[in-house]
Amino acid sequence: MRTRSITFVALAAPLALTLAACGSSGGSTASSSAASSASASASSSASASTSGTPTGDPIKIGFPADLSSTYAYYDVPMKEGAQMAVDELNEAGGILGRPLALNVVDQRNDPAESSKVTQQLIDDGSVYLIGTTGDTVPAQGQLACAANIPISTGDGTSPVLVNDMGTCAYQLLMNDTVQGATIAGYALKQGYKTALTLGSPEYPYTANLPKYFKEIFTAGGGQVVADESFQIGSGDFSAVVTKIANVKPAPDMIFTPMFPPDTQVFMKQLRDAGVTIPVLSTDGNLDPSLADAGAKAINGMVYSASVCTAEADPKIAEFYANYKKRFGKDPSSVVAALGYDEIMILAGIIKTANSAEPSAILDGLKGVNHDGVTGKVVMDPETRRAKKAVSLIKMDQTTFTCLEQPEFPAKLPNP
Repeated sequence: MRTRSITFVALAAPLALTLAACGSSGGSTASSSAASSASASASSSASASTSGTPTGDPIKIGFPADLSSTYAYYDVPMKEGAQMAVDELNEAGGILGRPLALNVVDQRNDPAESSKVTQQLIDDGSVYLIGTTGDTVPAQGQLACAANIPISTGDGTSPVLVNDMGTCAYQLLMNDTVQGATIAGYALKQGYKTALTLGSPEYPYTANLPKYFKEIFTAGGGQVVADESFQIGSGDFSAVVTKIANVKPAPDMIFTPMFPPDTQVFMKQLRDAGVTIPVLSTDGNLDPSLADAGAKAINGMVYSASVCTAEADPKIAEFYANYKKRFGKDPSSVVAALGYDEIMILAGIIKTANSAEPSAILDGLKGVNHDGVTGKVVMDPETRRAKKAVSLIKMDQTTFTCLEQPEFPAKLPNP
């Protein structure tokens, strides 16, 4: 699972305002007429055939979220985007003439509280659950599957989550094998022949991503010359920086799934030590606080992410515009777009099945083929993981820019 530890909840800085477009886009946003269909078309495709006030019993969606602890950075924007989708759908007449009700309860990433809250949401009649990004999600999945209630991995990207949670669990976003393969493919395209990987055994996210990268990089002719490790949250990476500086000959690149606030400290210490080796990383760094490291530390850094920048992607730009129009502010982060897409996927399933029964939703999840705000989501019914491509973000000084949006990798590492 994605278990990225954060020592603060960075909810104030709107990422879209700090992002810049890549390549020929020149920093401009596509016209509103081209972008306006992003959320509107998604809503109309999933909403009732006639608008009006929905009646009947609500279709309950439960979200046992972490809103106040380690994973609030991810679960809060997931909630924001999901609520926006629910509001839009209800204003358009609901689904099958019934309103949707999103019930979000803060379980504080506490194992006992998480299980209690999840069971309460199931007992209250939830027909679908959004899983937390936190490390209590496997237990949430097991409770849901015992009740035959479908559940997602939320913003969790580890490919093993669906198996840990149970057969009712589905992953609707990119997973870490896709991140590892995409970054490895990018490295090979840049002509990098050798790499040093830097991971941490503490969490699956930081333990497995170096392995995924290595499998594809070496299969493509690259060589990993050193595998180093770091301690999450240590606050000082000078020892590992010294090890990296002493690798001779120096590798062409460094791959690490490190994430803020550790990334800022590591990159500063790495560059201050005179190490100029390019650094490639993953989606944990799509965080406004990364810029706090300063241009000297992070300029040129490339990492994978679930979405591209608002300026480079008109659908994301329109999502931000619609959110701000509705709520008077930007969402906490681009993760909100993932929450929005998840509800729209669910709404489409219910409409197509003409049923909001959990069994019908479970059947529908197997055939998801959704073109949403965050891109194309196609479900693999065998793995219960979506086939969803990633974007690549490059730091231009302290500005987040969209480098490219590669195709889905032809080969994935074993999860």
